[in-house]
Amino acid sequence: MLRPTDRHDRITRHTLNALKDYHQAVPVVVTELERITAGPTGAAGKVWRRLGRDEWQPLTEALDNPDGARLYALQCKEAKRRQTEREAAEREAQRPVCRRCGKRFTDDRWATIRHYPAEQHRELCEPCLCEHWEQVQAEKTARRQAEETAAREAAEAEAKKNRGLFGRRR
Repeated sequence: MLRPTDRHDRITRHTLNALKDYHQAVPVVVTELERITAGPTGAAGKVWRRLGRDEWQPLTEALDNPDGARLYALQCKEAKRRQTEREAAEREAQRPVCRRCGKRFTDDRWATIRHYPAEQHRELCEPCLCEHWEQVQAEKTARRQAEETAAREAAEAEAKKNRGLFGRRR
């Protein structure tokens, strides 16, 4: 009687042997002259495409027949790369945009508004936020100077009013 593991090993070995049978396979590899002449690596670069595959490859990879564990490792590596790209694209799609200038937030600014949700002006990027605070500070300074000027002019007007010939009798 066969144990379940023996049966599994036999099926796995048979599958791997079937994946390695290339005795009648003829790889058909194509390229474009523009691709060969455009790149600095020439024909040694990723300019070859094997029919039945989706990506451009160097000639050695295009002619290669990966099998079994090697094929699985290559497919896993490619799937992880695509998943990483997809996650990065999703992350970028969620990244906030500055209301004033339209640029996307930096990682630091994005982290700041996530960690401090009560922060004022969450819709502004870092440069626009600095510009906003400089503008607010300039407005406060101008307001304070205007108040000081108005107070000084009022004091001078009061002093001029008391300087006349009859000013002291009042």
